[in-house]
Amino acid sequence: MKRLTLCILLLISTIVHAEDTYKVESSANDEFLIINGVNFAAKSFCHDFQLGDEVVFMSGDPDGSCTEALIVNLRTNQTCNTWCSTPY
Repeated sequence: MKRLTLCILLLISTIVHAEDTYKVESSANDEFLIINGVNFAAKSFCHDFQLGDEVVFMSGDPDGSCTEALIVNLRTNQTCNTWCSTPY
């Protein structure tokens, strides 16, 4: 049973890391993130998103062609709901 659980965890980890990941290029006051050259404004706060953290977009577009985006921080497993913006 322990081997099966370990295999499932390894499979899930592989799937998550197979998706496109992006790095947080800037984070200001837990309110703004720059990812992929695009400014994302937190709907409330993006707690503990730090420079260099890898993130995955669960919804929205990393190029900013969206209204809203849900971002997951792979270091902390925290999510952040944001408004999308256009690249600088």
